[in-house]
Amino acid sequence: MRAIERVLFVSGIDGFCHRYEVLHRAEQLAALGIESTVRHFADPRLLDEAPAHDLLFLYRVPDTRHVGEMIARARGGNRPVVGSIDDLIFVDDREYLPPLDHLEPGERELWLDGVRRYRATLERCDAFVAPTEPLLEEARRLGWTAYLHRESVSAVELTLAERALAARGERPSRPAAVRLGYFSGTATHDADFASIAPALVEAMQRNPDLRLLVVGPLELDARLAPFARRIDRQPFVPWPELARLVAAVDVSLAPLVWRERFAAAKGEGKYMEAAAVAVPVVASPTAAFRYATRDGETGRLAADPDGWLAALEELIRDPQLRERLGANALADVKQRYSPGPRGRELAAILGQVAEEVARHPARSPRAGDAASPSAGPLLAASADVPCARFALEPDAFPDIAVAHPDTVSPALGDGSVLVQKLRAVENGILRVDLHAVTYGQVLDHRIELRLVDADGRIAASAHAEAAWAPDRGWLGFGFAPLPTSKGVCYTIELRATDTGPGNAISFGLVGTTSEPPARARLDGAELGGALALRVFAEWRAVLGAQPLAPATAAME
Repeated sequence: MRAIERVLFVSGIDGFCHRYEVLHRAEQLAALGIESTVRHFADPRLLDEAPAHDLLFLYRVPDTRHVGEMIARARGGNRPVVGSIDDLIFVDDREYLPPLDHLEPGERELWLDGVRRYRATLERCDAFVAPTEPLLEEARRLGWTAYLHRESVSAVELTLAERALAARGERPSRPAAVRLGYFSGTATHDADFASIAPALVEAMQRNPDLRLLVVGPLELDARLAPFARRIDRQPFVPWPELARLVAAVDVSLAPLVWRERFAAAKGEGKYMEAAAVAVPVVASPTAAFRYATRDGETGRLAADPDGWLAALEELIRDPQLRERLGANALADVKQRYSPGPRGRELAAILGQVAEEVARHPARSPRAGDAASPSAGPLLAASADVPCARFALEPDAFPDIAVAHPDTVSPALGDGSVLVQKLRAVENGILRVDLHAVTYGQVLDHRIELRLVDADGRIAASAHAEAAWAPDRGWLGFGFAPLPTSKGVCYTIELRATDTGPGNAISFGLVGTTSEPPARARLDGAELGGALALRVFAEWRAVLGAQPLAPATAAME
């Protein structure tokens, strides 16, 4: 098998999908001594960096000229290119896709164009990696060389889960009332949750002490309205806080409209999250959940409302069963879903792809070619995105996260200073992301960020080229981790050089409710909000001297 020493991960999306499908895989390889670089698909460094890696791994990457040229250079150097996607969004067929009726016609066509662009990139890859069986089967139906590599939990997530379990054990006693939990990461699961509403209504009627915790965006089914006083709601939380919330429930719910092809291709993330804190899950019987959840041993599977009600009633009435299933699930997730076994599997897959490519060096060039007949028209083959550096979520602790700007700051010109107060939540701050606004211009000046402490000393500084800045996306400023910063109040200072008319960057602002309001200031004048920003800290500084997997290289 051909050895792989350096992998270039190219990601087309941020957030938890990027974490599961890119950062976790990079961690798995790092545990085996394989280095990784992680970049956004529009990063201008990709064309130069591709030849320095043994393999390209493209996750949710749409077709652009920039991407096509990167693939062409890799293939020209006989480097394998692997594609991956974790949803059934590479088949332009309404039978396979989620409902789009809520979108306006223009938005719907843009969404479908994204499907075609994902497909065009995957058609150019040497192999496809799928996290679930339905995705694997669809790729093979299309004639692609495809491999199954399931999702995993990370070393950090296991550490957070251990702490959540320890905190649960330190409480004097768990409440007598049984608590169900549903944890929604996106506002797309209303139909999934509604599919089990009849079972939940019946269970709540039969068990007056039963409570339900709902975390994240979800429109509750109207049939649950009579039980509003027994339903606790919490907003979406940063993922490091999730283990604590899951550990606080007795049973985790993972419903899907599982007979629909799109939902049937989903992964088993909710099983892993619950199992890591020894909480049993009741899940719909998708292929992924059937693999993960051994019914009656590590959790329960339920296909319809009657099955859901039976599973819930059994778990509600039998605390020993809940404890046994949760303990089995915890042992299972450590054995099958931890970075070690998943990493060895991934390395074997990548080595096999590399070996196959080495055996056939005269591969027909695909980058720039017409796609295969099954791919449909490449509507976006001539389209491109600005060569801008988007700051992807790194393998670090999300110390502060403020998104969705309401307004925009004035442009930052030469000689001006834009400042914002910032109080660190954790030690080890190593990056600050700001929400950049370029209005679509390609800028050519430089921006400096400084973190200044209360004594006026510069604690950290970093530069970024304005040409890297996306329009209404994250621009990252990285620096060496600050050893002690928890609770310290800093001032962010931003300066620009070599600006000119029409050549100056702006930043997104969000409303603030703090007292007094911590609004940004430009040259001393208060602006209408605070800077929209993300701050990340080093995991080791946050968790202490915990044995974690080696850090991956060159993370964004």
